Amino acid sequence: MKNLGTILSIVALIGVGYLMLNQNSVDTKESKPEKTEQPAVKSEGGVSIAFVKSDSLLARYELHQEYKAKLEAKALEIDADLERRSKGFQESIADLEQRAASLSPQQIQQSQLELQQIQQNLLKYRDERTQELAEEEQQLTALIKEDMDSVLAKIQAREGYDFIFSYDPASELLATNPAYDITDIVVKALNEAYQNKRGEGKE
Repeated sequence: MKNLGTILSIVALIGVGYLMLNQNSVDTKESKPEKTEQPAVKSEGGVSIAFVKSDSLLARYELHQEYKAKLEAKALEIDADLERRSKGFQESIADLEQRAASLSPQQIQQSQLELQQIQQNLLKYRDERTQELAEEEQQLTALIKEDMDSVLAKIQAREGYDFIFSYDPASELLATNPAYDITDIVVKALNEAYQNKRGEGKE
């Protein structure tokens, strides 16, 4: 039986929570680094805004893709293990049914109690492994949000954005002007920071 049929979908939904963007104040006394290829775009009211396509960003962020693959592989491993354990449980039930005619009522009752204990252990194991996977997912969420906050703070300070929004099919932004899209810039910065961290870890 499929006890973890929803795990992969849970893993695939990693994302929207990562893009809760905080506005960061800019210290005007500090000198600003060189501008990127896409300067801040001013709206009619003089407010500088930008947006990030969350779905596209996560699909191209190397850290997210690497850890997502690991979580999916682990989910499949757990699912296969549960299938094996469940099959053994079903075989034990079938065996008891075949032997029932030759057993006393007391023996049948004892076998049923043993099967109930096996079932409880199986459900407990399923819940523990599911919780373990959920905790790893939460750790990944926190890690990506930390990276996002750091990168976005730097981009906001450098480019002078007043607001940076997250844009995806579930967002409240109904339409956007492509001129305000900084997804490519954010993806590049995230991947560069990730590769730098990996390089430092190998030293």
